[in-house]
Amino acid sequence: MGPGARKSGGLVLHIVVAVYTFLGLAIVCDDYFVSSLDRICEELKLTPDVAGATFMAAGSSAPELATVVIGVFFAKDDIGVSGVIGSAVFNIMFVISICALCAGTVSYLNWWPLVRDCFCYAVSILIMLGVIFDNYISWPEALFMIVMYVAYCIALHFNPQLERWAQTLPVPCRQPAPEEESALVSYKHLEEDRSRRPSYTSPVSEKALNFSTDQGMAPLPGTEKDVNPISSQPTAASSQFPHQPTGNAPPAVEYYKSKDTSGQEETSPLVMPTEGGLWAQISWGVTVPIHACCRATIPDCKKEKWRHWYLVTFIVSMIWISFYSYFMVWMITIIGSTLGIPDTVMGLTFVAAGVSVPDALSSLAVVKEGYGDMAVSNAVGSNVFDILICLGLPWFIQTAIIKPGSHVNVYSKGLTYSTLSLLSTVVFFVVATHLNGWKLDKKYGVILMVWYLLFITFASLYELNIFGNLNPPECVSNY
Repeated sequence: MGPGARKSGGLVLHIVVAVYTFLGLAIVCDDYFVSSLDRICEELKLTPDVAGATFMAAGSSAPELATVVIGVFFAKDDIGVSGVIGSAVFNIMFVISICALCAGTVSYLNWWPLVRDCFCYAVSILIMLGVIFDNYISWPEALFMIVMYVAYCIALHFNPQLERWAQTLPVPCRQPAPEEESALVSYKHLEEDRSRRPSYTSPVSEKALNFSTDQGMAPLPGTEKDVNPISSQPTAASSQFPHQPTGNAPPAVEYYKSKDTSGQEETSPLVMPTEGGLWAQISWGVTVPIHACCRATIPDCKKEKWRHWYLVTFIVSMIWISFYSYFMVWMITIIGSTLGIPDTVMGLTFVAAGVSVPDALSSLAVVKEGYGDMAVSNAVGSNVFDILICLGLPWFIQTAIIKPGSHVNVYSKGLTYSTLSLLSTVVFFVVATHLNGWKLDKKYGVILMVWYLLFITFASLYELNIFGNLNPPECVSNY
């Protein structure tokens, strides 16, 4: 379809296809991909924060990797780099903001996983800034990015030793008092724990969940009585503070457990709904082709008979994610070209939002289960993977394997300023978390959302040359 036809109304078709790819990404990630990640993390016996920072982060970054591959090998523009930058801000601000606003409960964070991942994220930003500062990338620079991610994974391998050392430091981070340890978890998890222990019959009031962030506060009246029956036994419910010692006994290691859905009745998405009216039937008609393709090709590892097929679920889900990401980037590039919007602006906004669907859904899913540390580690850890691998690997393949000795160009100077601005998001995120008492609540979510909107606004203005001639004009296309 030529530019004249698109400007005469044909652009609507590209918008419809782009929206449909968003739906495809959401369905594949929500119904299959997140489930496969849950099972893999469970089988590998990973702790929640390490699972979020490594395997879940790497797996949920498949759309970003597909976007960069398209930008490097096909489009030959900056949409991949801008998409990664926009996705990084989207993950650390928008995704965590949504987790805080939609979790339904207040999740308390352990300081070590957050500080660890934010430090590694800040280092990866500095590496990226140094690589793209001269507007081209050579193979030694790309290889250095890959090596640094390997170093990051090695550091995570020694996370237990590093954490034991870090817990001895006199850091000014809020630590839960012993009487708070069992009560600073969601009411939902305490109810589940009570159902597993018939002797625990005293309900915990909702007031017990609203602790002050003051360091020296006394326990709320009646709280100690309510939490004592379970405080002597480590449970999944207390995973918000999995490494707090009790007496002289070493802390029990908490492993991530996937959600048990064996007792839940499933309504097939291939069956037309009889409730919800006309809108429900229209929604079903729009999404049923996606569900049908997924059911025909992806084993659902949530079901008992496919429970051990989680690797197949993971691989096929990644293929579908890459497929939808390719068409999403293609359509968004055409939409931006038709409307005269630079690829970098489209990458910072729409592409970033689209490719971050897996991160948003996986983080929201685990935070609703009470794993606040895992949700944050997933969002921040995926940024490290996005920068060092999603950018470094395609750049290395292009400059060292396909065309040895060549280099990849970075056309927009505004991306350097946007990358430098990423450091402000890291500092703001850590400071805001500390000032909010290391908890995810609605006030914290609103603050992060406002900061995200400000960052994207200024980054887009940079790319639109409002603050100077930073983004060169694109060549006129006849296609």
